[in-house]
Amino acid sequence: MTITGKGSEEMRVLMLGGTGTIGQRAVKELCSFAEIQSITLAARSREKYHNLREQVEKGQDKLCYAEIDLNDGPELGGVMQGHDLVANAAGPSYRYEYPLAQAAIRAGVNYISICDDFDAAQRVFTLNEEARRKGLTILTGMGWTPGLSNLMVRAGADRLKAVDKIKIAWAGGTADTMGMAVILHVLHIFSGQVPSFRGGSHQMIPAGSGRERVTFPEPIGSINVYTVGHPEPITLGRYFPQAQEITLKGGINQELLNVLALLSRRLGILKGQTRRRLTATFLQKTLPFWRRLAGPKSPDSGIRVDLVGLSREGRDAHLTYSAAGPMDVLTAVPLSIAIREMARGNMDKTGVLAPEAPGALNPHTFFTALEERGVQIRKGSFSCEN
Repeated sequence: MTITGKGSEEMRVLMLGGTGTIGQRAVKELCSFAEIQSITLAARSREKYHNLREQVEKGQDKLCYAEIDLNDGPELGGVMQGHDLVANAAGPSYRYEYPLAQAAIRAGVNYISICDDFDAAQRVFTLNEEARRKGLTILTGMGWTPGLSNLMVRAGADRLKAVDKIKIAWAGGTADTMGMAVILHVLHIFSGQVPSFRGGSHQMIPAGSGRERVTFPEPIGSINVYTVGHPEPITLGRYFPQAQEITLKGGINQELLNVLALLSRRLGILKGQTRRRLTATFLQKTLPFWRRLAGPKSPDSGIRVDLVGLSREGRDAHLTYSAAGPMDVLTAVPLSIAIREMARGNMDKTGVLAPEAPGALNPHTFFTALEERGVQIRKGSFSCEN
């Protein structure tokens, strides 16, 4: 392990996956925050670290580099101990979330991630009691979806007397699907049985089912979305057990790419990690061809949340929240703002938490930060029926 660099303020952050698209944006945000003393960038490529360092406009001296392997538990645990917080933007989450969160707890360090795989989220919640005993905060799924989606649910639920239905839909921009981790994630969430929350309980239903046309803010417009394996039905079901329905659907803006994922599932080539990685390698190499074949489509990603329930006056109500923008902004800004909130002492709950945990985070702090960076949070009209 090699560490170089020095910082000078307050919180010491170890950033995992910091040279990826999302990680780089998060690092740039963190460098600009006075509450952050130093950011140790854990990566296997010193060249990528230096390239990122040159792009940082403010707070460059806070950056340092640690050459480590995420699969090397003992070495990683030793590096974690020298920090106040571990931030994880590495993927795929189904591979890294649980062991990294577990390593952070053993090292006695708080942990935050952008985990977007439901099975990984399920496993990390089994660490809840251990984290509580050590007085640690483990915040999982603090990105775009989950993350921003959960905060939209919390903001809407706080305006209602009761929540009956929660519908979340996301649109993935075609410019954001080139990385291996993203491709592996897409293939994973279109595989097998995935969670939904219906009739007040969790159910497993086929991935890729329930095709629905959903309208997102421009420039995305209307696209097809499908039931996929994301953590929201798992975590929201914990915090809103009275809800009768919690669904999560997603789709890539270019329908042909959704069709490829669905076809791979039906052919059975996504069964097993080896087959899935071979399929991902093939898709990564040929993705430019498929994108050209599908034709032009918005490069932006989007999120939409619909809540149905009772207003505080006891009337039927329907709330909507939505946003569209670059995936790195939608994902990295919530991650970095959550880290800043923790550094400010505004999040003192312990144990394993999701972003929508009551009293954990103020959604409007995140909405404001996104709007300052050019992403408008659209709030649907509060409609009540007599």
